[in-house]
Amino acid sequence: MQNAVSDSSDSSVGLALNSVTPHALAVTMLRIVMETDKPWRMTDAVVTSEAHTKFPMACEFYQLRIFLDLLRQRFGAGVSSLVEASLISVLDVQGKYSGMNLFSKVMAAISCARELGTIEDGPDDSRINMDFQVADQCLRIVGESDEEKRRFRLILAESLSFARIWSEQIFPELVAKIEFDPVSVAFVNIETAYKGLTNRWREKPGCFERHLQRMEGNPLFQESQRNPSDDDILVARAKDDADLNQLQLEVETLFADLKTMGEQEKIQVRILIDLMQHRIEPLMVRAAAVGPIPAAQNHLKVLAEFMESMLESAFGPDDKESFRKIWARKANVFYAQLSCEGTPIDKSDSVLALLCENTEDVKAVLEIYRNLDPSLVDSMRNMALLHFEIAELEGFKLPGTAEKLALFRGEVKTAPSLDNVKPRPWWRVWG
Repeated sequence: MQNAVSDSSDSSVGLALNSVTPHALAVTMLRIVMETDKPWRMTDAVVTSEAHTKFPMACEFYQLRIFLDLLRQRFGAGVSSLVEASLISVLDVQGKYSGMNLFSKVMAAISCARELGTIEDGPDDSRINMDFQVADQCLRIVGESDEEKRRFRLILAESLSFARIWSEQIFPELVAKIEFDPVSVAFVNIETAYKGLTNRWREKPGCFERHLQRMEGNPLFQESQRNPSDDDILVARAKDDADLNQLQLEVETLFADLKTMGEQEKIQVRILIDLMQHRIEPLMVRAAAVGPIPAAQNHLKVLAEFMESMLESAFGPDDKESFRKIWARKANVFYAQLSCEGTPIDKSDSVLALLCENTEDVKAVLEIYRNLDPSLVDSMRNMALLHFEIAELEGFKLPGTAEKLALFRGEVKTAPSLDNVKPRPWWRVWG
């Protein structure tokens, strides 16, 4: 089946992907999912006319959701939203089923399924389990009796699984070839981080999972590292989750101790400095190293607010600025991950890993190293230029290449800061 599908997608798209508009891409993808011969359309089961019409559409819309997810992963939410808006216009506003809002309803059902997560009585395989959850939510928009829905559930879930597998085989390579016409995406923020090829990743992965994502399908890494297995990803997530849980325990212990300290009439400045340097700052670094997982970033924000409140309460301007510079460096996510014990980022791959981050992160990290030792940036620049040359030879489109090249050539002008942190009285942060 895969060969037939590959031939179909190639002939449908052709060279149009070299400079495509969001609307043209939406129409092209709609044609691909609707016109390709699909074995999952055929079933020996007897279904009602409504189910016979809506089930194939649910599968096709599921495929389009996967495509939009991959598009968002590569180009960002802005571009993905433009393509989705065109699909809504074609399917819900102007199409054969205009006024029924079927595409929007199926998109909402898929979103609901993902929020609910896996089902207890479903298959052990997490992906197939999610297909069942999507089937359950899609059946809610079909006007059948509860008995008929139960009878159709397995049929729809299996069809969705086949549709998903087909999409996961075909779409990553297709999305990798897409280049938008610049005018068609003008004023839209474009993703400049490299986030792998498949849709297996969490939206905000932790340290270990993120590094696997950097390597997936990336010819700048060793060939043996480019195709992490599902088990590899599960192991990486388990490490990230364990680090997050340990961080949570230590933060709770810290604030329990701070609450006890807050009951004292007076606390000496030297005790505050010791607390900041040896307990709070290390926890900030640990939170940064865990990565952009929301819970970890929330811990980092609270700890930074607490540090700011202590600075405002007990320190002069020079001391405050000195502390802030140290935090800006140590609490930078990439710098913390690269420096932490047991980091998955090999030092020989540090520049390559940095090139996979978005331009703002590259800018901040280069400024950190420039402040530490300008000669380090010179060697980093030489390594980066070599990677860019290899990428060009490999035909690999590293997101944000032009901007990152400019940054490595010395156009970093601003340093990272914690200016967005609004200080509160330190004794109220935990209260």
